Amino acid sequence: MKLLLKSVKILIYSLLIVSTCAITVFAHDRINYGQDKNYKYENLPGQYTHLAVRKNVTDLTPAEKTALVKAIKTLKTTIPAGSKLSIYDQFVAIHIGATRLIHNHKGHSNASVEELAHENAAFFPWHREYIRRFEQALQAVDPTVTLPYWDWTDAKALDVIFNDDFLGSNGQGVTIKIPNQGSFTGGPVKSGAFAAANGWVMNPVLNIDQDTGISLGTSLVRFLQAPPASDYPVPKKDVERALRLNDYSLFRPALEGFISVDEQGKVTPGGFLHNYIHGFVGGVQIDASTRPVKFKGLGTMSNIPSSPYDPVFWLNHANADRLWAEWQENGHQGSDFYPADGQPYGHNLKDLMWPWDGGMSTPKATAFGNLLSLLPNFDSDDLVRPIDVLNHRKLGYTYETRDNQTQRRFYQWHKF
Repeated sequence: MKLLLKSVKILIYSLLIVSTCAITVFAHDRINYGQDKNYKYENLPGQYTHLAVRKNVTDLTPAEKTALVKAIKTLKTTIPAGSKLSIYDQFVAIHIGATRLIHNHKGHSNASVEELAHENAAFFPWHREYIRRFEQALQAVDPTVTLPYWDWTDAKALDVIFNDDFLGSNGQGVTIKIPNQGSFTGGPVKSGAFAAANGWVMNPVLNIDQDTGISLGTSLVRFLQAPPASDYPVPKKDVERALRLNDYSLFRPALEGFISVDEQGKVTPGGFLHNYIHGFVGGVQIDASTRPVKFKGLGTMSNIPSSPYDPVFWLNHANADRLWAEWQENGHQGSDFYPADGQPYGHNLKDLMWPWDGGMSTPKATAFGNLLSLLPNFDSDDLVRPIDVLNHRKLGYTYETRDNQTQRRFYQWHKF
């Protein structure tokens, strides 16, 4: 059975919009809420001041949790003029589009469909830009809101996140039997703010099975902590080992979760860290009778293209971004630690990244219709490359950790 579980873990990996306040949230010039007296910021020496502070989810106050949930649900129910989708659904559509790009420029065939947001170098810069724009959309609703992060090594995080006073509990109503493990329950989330009965209804055209093209319905689905993705918390040594890697070509797949690199440098393929959390929340089912062994995601977080429909997605990616920022600040700052060339288009240091590429790429249609018709209009002058997002502070935010939290309290206490 241990061999089977190891095999399964190896298989787990696999808006340019007008906001409610009539602010163009997806324009590349950043929204500045620094003048709002309620806006959370950190005063830092030097050029980076008034930065939005992303907190550990376990440090959120009840009021902060309530404000985040309210802002998310406001985006879900707000449909901009001329759009078929809510603001939140547009973000989901963009994530889907980034997993199935067709390049339209010289040297790329229209028949070639490529992944931009995952499985290669731009995983970190693309998601950094993506979740920052989502954060700005939230702040257009409530300037006090910032994205919290889920520290995967924090045992307390589960009770905070998966609670009806925040992002809702595990799914209910479906029991699966896992050989030699027992029966486990999951299914649609039926209580809390993100239950269908309370208005969290997903667009079936966007919520489709990435393999079969069949709609997965309108309800948020979770199979939290079902084997084989059942161990929690993630060992700190696993994260620390990834952070010690000096080569981006190893660090990125290690933190994204396609490989693990041990102390001797041995590389093991699998489903780790960021990827593991997707399976941990959504659940993974296997068919060990086939060769190769087949696996299938059970819930929303496990269906990667439409996984932003589970609001836990944003916390998972905020943590991945936090750890990339930590790695950068630990001797890997600047463009010398990102590939300048040799990558698929969109992943090199100065390549434009869709959807901020002036129309150089377009996403492939979904099985249910033309994805292009569901996307917001993109500003042709809104251009973003990996080199533009290497410094997260330049994007207007930072992360609160236990260390800098203690340091800030020290200075506040000793301020004269």
